[in-house]
Amino acid sequence: MSAPDRPETKFAPATAVHVTRELPASRADVFRAWTEPDLFARWFTPPGNSSVSAELDVRPGGSYRITLKRTQLVPGTSHIVGRYLQVEPPERLVFTFGWQEPPPVPGLGDLESLDSRVTVRFAERGEATEISILHERLDTAELQAFHRWGWETTLEQLARVA
Repeated sequence: MSAPDRPETKFAPATAVHVTRELPASRADVFRAWTEPDLFARWFTPPGNSSVSAELDVRPGGSYRITLKRTQLVPGTSHIVGRYLQVEPPERLVFTFGWQEPPPVPGLGDLESLDSRVTVRFAERGEATEISILHERLDTAELQAFHRWGWETTLEQLARVA
């Protein structure tokens, strides 16, 4: 199915970003990389961050907290926080997504109050897995561009460890 025909792309609201990446790994392995804290911390290190720790309670209603330690250029610590709304191994994760102590990025003052939602789908593609991320409720072009960049760069890093 081509990207324009996929339901999550065809009906994505104007306040969302959609990122897709195919990885040369099994769906079970890729799903595990999203749900096991030690594996997650190995790849979810957005550029500009020196280390990551992840507390993941992967179950409906469970919470997560990802700690990002920024580099010397922009010192400090940021946290990505939220709750899992749906967990369907190894097919889908749906969770809220917000920031605590966000990075000081010009034009992104809305990060502190961001209340967004992410749907991650894992589809078998022969020996590979396609990851499809739909990040909704990003109300400005700046928020959309920042989070698209974040998802694209972290998925590149996942591809290196998958």
